[in-house]
Amino acid sequence: MAMRQLVLDFLHNHAIPYTIYTHQPVVSVEDSKRIIHIEGCSGYKSLFVKDKKSDNYYMVVLPADKRADMRALAHYVGCEKFEFGTADKMLTMLGVVRGNVSPFCFICPQSQSVKLLLDYSIRTTSYVRFHPCDNTATLVLEREQFIKCMSLLNKTIIYVE
Repeated sequence: MAMRQLVLDFLHNHAIPYTIYTHQPVVSVEDSKRIIHIEGCSGYKSLFVKDKKSDNYYMVVLPADKRADMRALAHYVGCEKFEFGTADKMLTMLGVVRGNVSPFCFICPQSQSVKLLLDYSIRTTSYVRFHPCDNTATLVLEREQFIKCMSLLNKTIIYVE
């Protein structure tokens, strides 16, 4: 079953309300913002990274316009520096290819070892938007519902600034 359908089934099965918008494929949040503008909804980018000195992997979720300081982010989990994970590891661990990384990848059982680092600013937004592991759609849901999803997927959130 395609990842998108797994995500939608998960939301449906847990009675999590959302709105879905379909569109042409987009690789970045900036591209998405040009296609879909939703007042009061914050867009986030999801980065698949690893500890440069080990095989520990992380998903870092930051506001679309925030620069990722790989050294500073790594310090939150006791690492020296992050580097981007390879395309092969992304597919193996998250079940997606570049352009489709999203916190909803945690639906994949093989993603359990990947830790989640989430920008603290998410606590101040009402709605968030992520794609459903498919860059031809965007999901919009209330922040509290998104946090509930991460909890249902057994993800401990490490908040970062």
